Amino acid sequence: MNIIPLISAFAEDLLSVSDKFFLDPESFECLEKETAEISQRTSARFLEMVLNEMDELLRRKDSRKSKYTIQRRDTRTLITTVGDVSYTHTLFKSQETGECEYLLDRLMKQPARERFSSQAEAKVLIEAQKGSYQRAADALKIGEQKISRTAVMEKVHRINEELMPEKELLPIKKKCCDYLYIEADEDHIHSQDADYKRGLIGKLVYIFEGKDEVGKNRKALRFPYYMGGLYQGGQANAQLWKEVDQYIQNHYDTDFLKRVYISGDGGGWIKAGTDYVGKSVFVTDRYHLMSYINRVSRCTLDEEGITKKRFYKYIYQDKLIAAKKLLTRIQRHCDGSDKAVEECRTFFTNNWDAIQRAFHDKHVLGCSAEGHVSHVYSDRMSSRPMAWSIKGSDKMCRLRCFVRNEGEESVIDLVKYRRERVLKEQSLLATGTDDAVVLPQEEIRKRKSKARKQLEKYYDAMQASLGTPSGTVRKILAIRNRINDI
Repeated sequence: MNIIPLISAFAEDLLSVSDKFFLDPESFECLEKETAEISQRTSARFLEMVLNEMDELLRRKDSRKSKYTIQRRDTRTLITTVGDVSYTHTLFKSQETGECEYLLDRLMKQPARERFSSQAEAKVLIEAQKGSYQRAADALKIGEQKISRTAVMEKVHRINEELMPEKELLPIKKKCCDYLYIEADEDHIHSQDADYKRGLIGKLVYIFEGKDEVGKNRKALRFPYYMGGLYQGGQANAQLWKEVDQYIQNHYDTDFLKRVYISGDGGGWIKAGTDYVGKSVFVTDRYHLMSYINRVSRCTLDEEGITKKRFYKYIYQDKLIAAKKLLTRIQRHCDGSDKAVEECRTFFTNNWDAIQRAFHDKHVLGCSAEGHVSHVYSDRMSSRPMAWSIKGSDKMCRLRCFVRNEGEESVIDLVKYRRERVLKEQSLLATGTDDAVVLPQEEIRKRKSKARKQLEKYYDAMQASLGTPSGTVRKILAIRNRINDI
């Protein structure tokens, strides 16, 4: 591959824009912009040269001729992070099965009819979980191909719970922790479906080991792990909590663990977690307790502050009956407070034990679920006037949790994992080998290692006899190795 003309053209373009800058030094922003455009354009041309060279090597190699015959040469254009990349990919026909395929695309693990490179798709997903679909589409508007909001939406919709890869292997040694904390809350998402007039519920659950001081009046969660989605219905909610319990069992020594505290606003789906997570108890979120007390205290004839102190006094002294009598007295003497009083009475009755833990258990920490829902979900999904489909909101919840856990740099792994699944499905459909016996991974590694060792024996002899540069020999051997693996 001769890149001298490419480098020469790149240098000429840079010198040209630098000459413009010397004539008009105030136009530095133009220099910066044009330099970036030249760099991207050169990068795209370089990618085209590399792919065309690999396709040419596939056509020329003798090892390929014994397995595949050439049918035709086509041009394919990919949307990449540096612009549109157009390259030649040759269609080959397998002499064994009679199936036709583009070997270059197969080696690249590029699914058929896929317009995006894996890096470009990862960038789209990263931008989509930050802002609107249109913003994500605009982030890749470098080349001539148009990217629509629908195309971005389809990328998000393809995310599925079974397509979320296990980023890390299970730890060899599980953590020993006395107490674990789980906080849960939901975000109310506007729905496009008329059947969901009250909106959709995006559930968020996160597990952590404690809180650390990171500044004045500021704390950070210690080793948090986020899980979420819509999980509509009782069975789906049970599945959510089973996944939470499984994560704890996989990463923590449950024999050493003393207690798991589940904090929330007292919603039924949150309290259900104690039925699935071992050694867990429910703890009331003080924020929601305070909101109930504040609403009732505003309705009393007495001074608001005095009434609040009475409620907290009864809570500290564990006097539920006295708290209910105070509610009855407020209801009797004040008009328009029936609803607020009844809601407060129901909350006290259903969560009194959890309220006591919040005030008397020294291991309980303050709950920050409201703030986390705002940052993880609401910032993208409900703080703006937008409506979501059921599928889109569920996938976006899962994607934002994935990014929180693994970081933006791991989205590329998510994309590659999905593409491997797509390629496998396409291969099974094309060959009809749904029932084929799959070799164990260890056996596959042994066979590949043996083939590589055989190729290495010929390396020195080829380099001496052919008189070709070592880089070219390495490329030829790499192509032969890949063909043998197919």
